Amino acid sequence: MQRFSWLAVCWLIFTVPLAEAQTIVVEPPAVSRPRITVPVSAAPSHTSRASSAASYLERGNEWLAKGEPDRAIADYGLALTFDPRSALTYYNRGIARDAKGNRDGALADFSRAIEINRRLAESYNNRGVIRFARGEMDKAIADFDQAIEIKPRNAKAYNNRGAARYVRGDLDGAIADYNRAIELDPRLAEVYNHRGSARRAKGDLHGAISDINKALKLNPRFIEAYNNRGLAWQDNGALDRAIADFDQAIALNPRLAEAYANRGLIRLRQGSDAEAEKDFEKCLALNPGLKPLLDQFIKRAKEERTAKS
Repeated sequence: MQRFSWLAVCWLIFTVPLAEAQTIVVEPPAVSRPRITVPVSAAPSHTSRASSAASYLERGNEWLAKGEPDRAIADYGLALTFDPRSALTYYNRGIARDAKGNRDGALADFSRAIEINRRLAESYNNRGVIRFARGEMDKAIADFDQAIEIKPRNAKAYNNRGAARYVRGDLDGAIADYNRAIELDPRLAEVYNHRGSARRAKGDLHGAISDINKALKLNPRFIEAYNNRGLAWQDNGALDRAIADFDQAIALNPRLAEAYANRGLIRLRQGSDAEAEKDFEKCLALNPGLKPLLDQFIKRAKEERTAKS
């Protein structure tokens, strides 16, 4: 029996450094789901409790693979009644709870898996992802540190730690982690996108665009990369290219509020007030919580336009 492997972005974290003129989209660390082989025969066959625990665990995994997290959670619960010290069962139930959006439950399960098996690197990584989503960057980084210590060639853990360092403002530390992730696995598009965002924040626009181009070559439908490259083009003064990238991000995800905001701010600076207003209205219809920040950017854009006239 196998524990299933897939990569899913479960959240979008939108970070907006105060010095930025526009919003930036940074996709967060993703819960790591490497394959873990757990043959049913590994359970002691002479005990019915162990056999029952293995059977429920296996069926829970099957439900999880079919996209049925509620049924998976129920079976993992039954497995734990027969074997309450199965780190793998807690770990898998944490993934199912994460799929349901139950971060507190997922955090508790990953923590329990770590208590039972302190060498299960994926539990540290996944708990770090939950803590990242909760804004607990120091704790997230500590968990990614542990995941890397146990598995030093875990490219995704380096990427995740880099994302947390980026949010904390440690751009050099973030880039170092992204560099290492790329050394270990040059096929991860999200790492190039992340490094491009960090390079843009450091003012290295050529490096930023080069990295995001690599991300889009690996994944031509990478929505956040189009948005982030648009910001780099905007910083570089290539406004038509920036708008084209925001257009593409919106075409791929018409509900990405930040892309409408970014496009609208450029249109406002160009004097296309009516089109800009439509973008702002669409942005706020999708995400009303962005209004205070968007109002600041609109005010700044109007002041810059007035100063140039």
